[in-house]
Parts: sequence; C-alpha cells; structure tokens
Amino acid sequence: MIFQKVKGIFIDGRKDMCKKNPLTEYLSPNKVYIPLIQRSSILKAEVKVGDYVKLGQLVASVEKPFNVRVHASVSGNVTAIKKVWHASGKMVDAVEIENDFKNELADTIKEEKNVDKLTREQLIEKMELAGLTGLGGAGFPTHVKYKTKLKIDAVIINAVECEPYLTCDYHFITTYAEKLLKGATYMARAAGASKAYVAYKINYKEIREAMMPYLKDYPNVEVFPVKNVYPSGWEKFVVEQVTKKTYKNLPAEAGVIVNNSATAIIYADIVEKNIPQIVRPMVVTGEGVKVPHAFVVPIGTKVSDLIEICGGYVDGLDPLKYNYIAGGPMTGKAILIDDLVVSDTLGSVVIKPIIEGFHPECLGCGKCADVCPAYLTPTEIKKAFERKDLKLLGDLNANKCVECGLCSYVCPSHVEITEAVGKGKAYLLKGGK
Repeated sequence: MIFQKVKGIFIDGRKDMCKKNPLTEYLSPNKVYIPLIQRSSILKAEVKVGDYVKLGQLVASVEKPFNVRVHASVSGNVTAIKKVWHASGKMVDAVEIENDFKNELADTIKEEKNVDKLTREQLIEKMELAGLTGLGGAGFPTHVKYKTKLKIDAVIINAVECEPYLTCDYHFITTYAEKLLKGATYMARAAGASKAYVAYKINYKEIREAMMPYLKDYPNVEVFPVKNVYPSGWEKFVVEQVTKKTYKNLPAEAGVIVNNSATAIIYADIVEKNIPQIVRPMVVTGEGVKVPHAFVVPIGTKVSDLIEICGGYVDGLDPLKYNYIAGGPMTGKAILIDDLVVSDTLGSVVIKPIIEGFHPECLGCGKCADVCPAYLTPTEIKKAFERKDLKLLGDLNANKCVECGLCSYVCPSHVEITEAVGKGKAYLLKGGK
C-alpha cells in the first residue's frame, strides 16, 4: 500500500571531521549517573545510597506503561541520588555510582549455552529483561514492538544515519559488523520473520565492505542501499525503500519491524552473554571541539569527560557564542552546557558556532513546504499554533510532522520552524492542553 512517497533532499553531511578518527572505547569513567527517567516514564530506584552494585545489576525500573529496566554500567558504590542534566534539556534524578574499576559482573551475566534453541518468546523476554531500547534516539522499549499480533515478514535494521555530523552508527557497525548480522538474525527470529535487511546509505561503502566477509554465514540477512538524501533514515522512508509499502501508524502494518543498528549490535550480546543494555555509541563533534570523536561509553558517562578526550574546545571558544546540541543538528535539542550525562537516547553532542545577523522573519518563500517529507505546510502550522487554533492544526495535519528539521534547515531567514511545528503537534495531540 503506497500513499504519497516520502521525498528528501541532499544536504552536506559534514561527517568527515569525525569519520577519519577510529572508534574510542571509553569504558572506565570515575563515576556514572544513571538517569531515573526513560522517555516520559519516571523510574523507581531499586538501590539506595551506600549499596554496592555489580556491573549489569538492576538499579531502576517501572512497570507502566511498559516494563522498563535500567542497569548499572560500572561496578561500585551508590554514592548519591542527585540531579543531573539530561538530553531532554531538563535536570532529572540519577543514581550516582562511584566506579571501583573491578568490573564485577552481576550474577545474571553468563554465556547462553542454547542460543539456537531459544524460542521467540524467550528472545523477546531477553529484550525486556535487558532493558533494550531504540538507540537511534527514540528510546522506545524494543520488546513492545515484538509483541505485536500482526504478521511480520521481515526485520529492517536501520543503519542509514542520515543526520549531518553524526557517525556513531557508522563507527559502531564498521567495528562490530558481525555482531550487527548476529543481532539482525536474532531479531528476525524474535519477530517470527524469515528475512532481515540492513538498510544503509548508498555512499557508505565502508559499511557494506565491513559486512561482506560475514554475509555468507547469515543467508537470511540482506544489505540494502538507500538514497543519499535527507531524511533517508526516517523510519517510513526506510520501510518504503525496502518493501515498496507504506503504513499509517506503525511499520508492523507493512509487515516489518524496524530497529536501529546499534540496538541490533547490543542485542547480540544480550542474547549470547546476557549482558543488559549498559553501553552505547555516541559522538562528540562539530566545529567547536579540537578533535571530534566517536565513542563507546557506559550509560551515565558525563559528556564533559568526553570533550576532554577530544582535546577540549577550539582555542578562543566563548561558550556564549556556540550552540550545544543534544542529538543531531536537524532533530536535536539545544542545551545550555556540556555537563549532561549519556542516556540511551543521547547519540551525539554537536558543538557549533551561533549564526548571527540573519533576518528573523518569514519571507513567504515556501521552501519549507517544498522539502517537507510529510507534505505539510510548516509555516501555516506555526501560525496556527501561535494562535492556539486547535481545529486548524488538525486540518493542517500537524500530527503527521516527523520533526526532521528540514524546514528550519532550508529557511533563508533561519526561523526555528521545526520547534514551533513540534509544539503545535504536541498541542494538537494533547487536545489543546
């Protein structure tokens, strides 16, 4: 079923500044801070100050609306429950663990001896117990996708990473290519599907080359190149490219489940070693740091520690003249300082100069509507939100906005259209509240 095909445009990726440096494993911070929030769910701490925790031990959870579990990413003593800066731009409670550098493993971490005999239900249960989430930025609990009652024909691993500057998935895949194929295979089994696809951007030849030596051992996995346009990593775009189908609400309607490539790599270790989700790839990049880097870090690592590894800020940096962006420059959130912690949803921090001297008013050029992949009129949605016109927001289909950032990117006046449209979408979905 195809309605309107997703469109996209070519934009300067600016990825070379980070691609040229190898992946850095920074796995031993002095302290980590495990956020007590997962998407919009507030978690209950399962430990208290003074407790000793092992690597991989459950430290927080919540049952509703989904069973969410987070784990210690280092071993050591719980020294505080304190406020930290989060990728959401807010301060949230977090469990502070002082690393003892012993890496004592939780009792649940052990080699899985019967991987080939695991049932679909057992594979899904492993996702749930490990706290596996979408590492592309959404942070949605993965096990929920796999509990669908719809028939799933294939799993699509999204390795497109179309945001400018970002290379965390690129580095993670080229370093752990076979783990990606293993994770894709396990996910297909968990979905009851016969096929898995790894979708990657066609100009990322290194990703294909990294997987080629192993593909013969994974006959049910196929690599699939997609166009070098933005937002080619958008879930609906990927599904349309691979399956020639589209959907209204969820990819399962088109017979597929979509997972980020980092999620698949982490899942391979979950299945084979019962290691929960305690690390993630991320990048610190942009014109504001001396040596941009891609990292693998424990969840709860301070971003300021990573900036030091990047050689610090460029000489003469005035913090008031630079933007700190949690996430990619197209869809990320502006933050005030670098003192935030790595969560499951934080794949990057981009540090860029502030643009000065632009015209702050809409010129009525229509470029934002021309590039919108959801075929919306962003400036009209912005105006409707400013007037709090709930009916007009509905008529303009504000709920279909994917917040890809293209409207703000192409705006010659640098108007922050995406932020306004996103607020209009939220206002509509909440019924004007």
